[in-house]
Parts: sequence; C-alpha cells; structure tokens
Amino acid sequence: MESVSELAETMAVGGFSVAVAEDISKQGSAVSVVPVVWNKGSAVSARSLIIQAETSLGTIDDYVFYFDSPMYTGDFVSFTADNCQKGCDEMIASFQYAALEALNRIEQSKKRARLIFIIKTHPSLKEYLLSSSVKNVTASPANPFVAAGEAAFANFAENIAALASEKEYVSVLLITGDSQNETMQKQPGLANWLRTYIEASDEQKSKPGLKTSVCWVKAGAKAPGGFALFR
Repeated sequence: MESVSELAETMAVGGFSVAVAEDISKQGSAVSVVPVVWNKGSAVSARSLIIQAETSLGTIDDYVFYFDSPMYTGDFVSFTADNCQKGCDEMIASFQYAALEALNRIEQSKKRARLIFIIKTHPSLKEYLLSSSVKNVTASPANPFVAAGEAAFANFAENIAALASEKEYVSVLLITGDSQNETMQKQPGLANWLRTYIEASDEQKSKPGLKTSVCWVKAGAKAPGGFALFR
C-alpha cells in the first residue's frame, strides 16, 4: 500500500512546498516535505497541526484531506468496540477537526485558500454481497466502520463546499475515484494530475457557484474551460 508521503513528495518535486501529517523519516525522501504531528482524535492537535504547517511553509494555499478507503479497510479488519472508537477518531472526527481549524485560519488571515477533499473509494460489505461484478474485483470489502467513515467524509466535504460557496476567501475542490481509476492507482500519478488540475484552476477568474462547488470531480478528468474553481 502506497503512503500519503508519496503523494506529498511528488507534489514537492513539482514545485509545491508541502507539509504532510505522516512520518516520512523512514521513507528516504530526497525532496523537502515537512512532517507534522497529528493526534487524529484531538481537536487541540488539529489546531496544532495547522499552526505547524503554517510555521513550516509560511503560507498555505491548499489544504488536502485524503480519505483512503482501501487503506482503512486493511487497518480496520475487526468489527469490535475498540475499532469503533478508533475508527470514529481516525476516519471522522480527525478530518472534521482539521477542516474546521483550516477554515478558521483562512477566515482570520483573510487570504484566499482552497480545501481539497479526496476520496479513494472502496466497495462496502453491502455492495460486495449484492453484486457479483464487485466480488470479481474486490478481495476484501470495507466493513461497516469504514463504509460509515467514507460516507461521513463525503457528506462532510459536500457540505463544507456548500458552506464555502457563501464565503469570500474559501473555495473547495472535491475529488473522487476508486481503485480501478487509473489516476488513483498510484500516488505519483494522482499527484501529477492534481498539480496540473490545481494550476489550471488557479487561472480561472471567478469563484464557482453552489452547484459547481458541491460536484465531485473524477480523478484524471481534464479541467474544463471556463470551469471556475478558485477566485
């Protein structure tokens, strides 16, 4: 399973200054990616996470929140009370705490920034049992904890996009794809596409309306002409 640090490193190679909430000390990174500490079940740690990133980078233009369902499916195999609590912290509360802090910092600074929510989806147990075609391409379906976490992340992201459509300094980009999506299969490929998409989006002159803001973009899609994602 590829780590998020590979996504971060490829972005850094492309010229972005990057901080990542993952330990990259053992990855042998040859590029400048700043690791920051994140206790995912803590609201205080979420605030510290954003401050650490700001201190390291100076200015943050894009906050990326990445929900990797296949990874979580491997992490949360047992359907137990302990995994329920841990799953809520890691897959639900963590992203909500961090996004809230990012929104607060953007509002305080009054500088334009973008929240990017990425979901790498994975079939749920329900989808696996109901579809023979899903069974043919899925070794292990997501258990109810992971399926609930993915749904919570998606719903939260869509509603943050709706909220941002009414705010002056914040824009949101929603990206999705499953394991069969060619762009999502390798983190460097996703990073290269994302970098190109961000650069094309930054050339747009007006902020998107509500209907555009809450739509998910398939990873690998071209940025359509006149599709204003930022400013």
